[in-house]
Amino acid sequence: MKDIAVLLATYNGQEYLKQQLDSLLEQTFSDFRIVVHDDGSTDKTVDIINEYRDKYPEKIEILYGEPCGMAKANFLWMLTKTSADIYFFCDQDDVWHKTKIEKSLAALGESTEAACVFTDMWVTDENLKVLSNSFIRYIGRNPNNTAYTQVLIDNPSAGCTMCFNRALRDLVVASLSQIDLTNIPMHDALVLAIADIMGKVTPLDEPLVYYRQTGHNTMGATTESDSDKRNRNISDIKSGSFFAKKKAFVNEARLFAEELAKIDFIPVDKKNILIRFAGIGKKTKLRRMSFYKKNNFTRANHNIWFRLWV
Repeated sequence: MKDIAVLLATYNGQEYLKQQLDSLLEQTFSDFRIVVHDDGSTDKTVDIINEYRDKYPEKIEILYGEPCGMAKANFLWMLTKTSADIYFFCDQDDVWHKTKIEKSLAALGESTEAACVFTDMWVTDENLKVLSNSFIRYIGRNPNNTAYTQVLIDNPSAGCTMCFNRALRDLVVASLSQIDLTNIPMHDALVLAIADIMGKVTPLDEPLVYYRQTGHNTMGATTESDSDKRNRNISDIKSGSFFAKKKAFVNEARLFAEELAKIDFIPVDKKNILIRFAGIGKKTKLRRMSFYKKNNFTRANHNIWFRLWV
């Protein structure tokens, strides 16, 4: 039987944590353990964790260590401290559909190469009223855009929907000593990019998480109409911040690519593409556009803007 670990990162999550834990305990597939690391909560989060651990000692394991300071670092730290065959990331304020683990495991299969599955989510308000049936489309992404060149600029996945195997975990852990985490957008982006480059990514185009919008999410779900977008761009142009915002978006992707290129196990051909993308700003616009097209740097939306301006 495979050892399956659900990594739950917590920080001041007392309001919704019980609902999340209950949804994990109600899964149709139940042969897994919940590994928790709290990042220095000052509310009753730790009391709730201890309460559930005392009630389900065979199910819940607590990792003790210094606060990591952010969700990205917390999840990756837990990944280094947890030995398992299959891993899930879990946020404290969501609710999982009862079939999430079962369906994710079925989609993951028995591959021995680095493999990752991600699902979609329902976007909800604080009371779990559904606002959208697709988080991925709500934020303007495409679940099938999973090439590493696409993930750099248009990541469609959320960490709390991921399921991945030990082979991928080992690669991610090995990479951590070679990169600067401040240049990695989030833990899920790192996991997905390495899976794309070294193995296989399978999108499961079905919502299996209720993604609660609380105002405190590390990555919130936002969308806007065409008219809202047009008005925002006009406002940014008037204020002089339009190009600064576009540049910041591109620079984040380039820094991410530069960090990935440092990893010693990345194949040379893909490493060269990452290095070229990291320095693409020095090339002419025509050279940039040709490079993007040739190497599948595409977005679900805004491709014209992307290719004209970056």
